[in-house]
Amino acid sequence: MAGPHDKIIAHAARSELAPLGFQRKGQSRTWTADHSWWVTVVEFQPSSWSKGSYLNVAAHWLWSGLDHISFDFGGRLEEHVEFASEMQFTEEATRLAQGAKQEALRLSNLFVSPSATAEILLSEVRKTNSHAWMAYHAGVMAGVAGLSADANEMFVRVSSGFAQPDSALAQAAKHMAALVEEPERFRDEANSLIAMHRASLRLPTLPIGPF
Repeated sequence: MAGPHDKIIAHAARSELAPLGFQRKGQSRTWTADHSWWVTVVEFQPSSWSKGSYLNVAAHWLWSGLDHISFDFGGRLEEHVEFASEMQFTEEATRLAQGAKQEALRLSNLFVSPSATAEILLSEVRKTNSHAWMAYHAGVMAGVAGLSADANEMFVRVSSGFAQPDSALAQAAKHMAALVEEPERFRDEANSLIAMHRASLRLPTLPIGPF
């Protein structure tokens, strides 16, 4: 049964996020906004030891091949805010929801196109030597944007250093790398991955692929 802090969070999130197109996942504390090939994820994460909330905001890429939502670009925005009273927490929940709104808008302004997204992800991988999934995502976006050399570089990073050679991720990178020189087939495959992942997340079916 939801406590008063849960209801306060839900009300604040609905007030701030619903006007941006966010929808709540069931009765959870997770809200998502659909951008066809990615979603913004806002999670008012509960604590196992105290009433209150953390705040996580991120982009989730819909070509990942997973059956769940992951925080692919972004993450923890606010540490735990504890519930002390309904008045106190109403103010805090509103502040958290407004912070989520601002971060969601920032992400939307970053990821306006495949080429813009590819540039950001490629830079992130090269700057931080990011993990295998980031390199894979950068490779997919580079391939969609027609940056074949960059896409190949990212897929090589996945298969030769970041991931185990027999892992599902390494195999996915190898598969996509084989399509890089055929842009139309590459985009078709990305669209297919997105359609499957959207179905697994119960997102609406798109009339045409985003790419």
